[in-house]
Amino acid sequence: MVSRKRFLQLSALSAGSLLIPSFFFSKSTLSPQNFLTNDDINTLLKSAKTFCKEKKWAKAKGKYEQIISSRPQEVRAYDGLRRCIFQKPKQESAYLQILETAVQQYPENKELKQRLYSQYIKIATGNKKVSRLKNKNLLSVAQNKLSELALQHPDDKCLQHQLAKVNKLISFNAGDLHHKKNTNIKQLHKQNQKLFKARFDLLTNDQLSTKLTQLKNKPYKKERENHIRELYLILIKRNIKSNGSDQAIVLAKEYHSLYPKDRSAVYWIRRLGKQKRDFQTLLAMEEKNHTVRQNFWSAASYYNAAKKSQPSNSSKLQLLLSDMEQKKTDENQEFILQCKKIDFYLLQNQTTEAENKLNVLLKTKAGIKNTSIIDSVNTLVIRYLKKTSQENITQKYLYLVINAKDLTTSSDSWEQKIAQLNQNRNFSKSIYIEKLQKYLNKV
Repeated sequence: MVSRKRFLQLSALSAGSLLIPSFFFSKSTLSPQNFLTNDDINTLLKSAKTFCKEKKWAKAKGKYEQIISSRPQEVRAYDGLRRCIFQKPKQESAYLQILETAVQQYPENKELKQRLYSQYIKIATGNKKVSRLKNKNLLSVAQNKLSELALQHPDDKCLQHQLAKVNKLISFNAGDLHHKKNTNIKQLHKQNQKLFKARFDLLTNDQLSTKLTQLKNKPYKKERENHIRELYLILIKRNIKSNGSDQAIVLAKEYHSLYPKDRSAVYWIRRLGKQKRDFQTLLAMEEKNHTVRQNFWSAASYYNAAKKSQPSNSSKLQLLLSDMEQKKTDENQEFILQCKKIDFYLLQNQTTEAENKLNVLLKTKAGIKNTSIIDSVNTLVIRYLKKTSQENITQKYLYLVINAKDLTTSSDSWEQKIAQLNQNRNFSKSIYIEKLQKYLNKV
């Protein structure tokens, strides 16, 4: 049985073990054998960053702790350590203790102080429970500390901005009222979003182009990619609005060459290529896109571009159909593949094969309610009837669709199949019938 004295001793040890490891800041860790050069520090930081990208947080945390144990004033290590620590919930107190210990050990380090006071602000406006345990006026504490620091460093713009932010938060009563219930905070957030979106509005196209060129010429950094993408998108949209679609498609090509996996780049080349009927550009882009992605949808888009640009190249079309066959994963993709096969047979004037596939599709989809799928089959039926010179049915096709429920037992086989396909379609949205009418007029 444990005595009361022994229990208190064990309790004291347990409480002590919860504190931040003293090896971060102990004198013994700064002995020559633990000293790290600048090159060592940079190597460890890169290694830790790689572990973070791979989401190996424990290994990354170990690297950052190794840096701090040798060089306790290396603020980059604290930033990385914060990211690792916050992979688990409710770690505000733990990280706060690390920063407070560091600042106590090195009270002249401005950057460590800034990070500590920034953490005060985040806790005061976010985790009210921790904030109350620490200090019920934690936001005011941060304000006072930052004011003192700003007086010591009047030329530090970052520090002045940090102080202005905490002053505004205090004026909005952010320390007492939760941000989701604070009208002023919500309004400020909306205003900041609008300002951020409009930050390039006053720049001309030439100024934006210059800015884009400067960014692209700088040494590569992952952080710059989103900025470069944003500038490309703004310039593309501006050129489209000013009827400069020629320049817009040039920019879209540049954008795609830099970021071939970016969906926005693919979207704008498709849109502008179809608008200008530039099928060669579309074909080159879809070929590159399929090489990069190698999935069902990239093969389907490549097929569409190849059909427009090289309709007589049956070997390429067959190869893409085979690729789609191998990469399909669900019923929707199976349906699209069957439609593409019928389309291919019609393109090659193989009407018997097209009819056989079409009959299977009509039987499978008879009575469905999905209007989009129904009209995908309808367009194939219309093409087949046109190809086989059955004008008598195409001329009354819309009538067959509208009166489908009354014609499901028609004596004419094609009328019956068309009626059975369309018998349960939804007529609440007139846009589908209008599109079908336009297609009939076109063919």
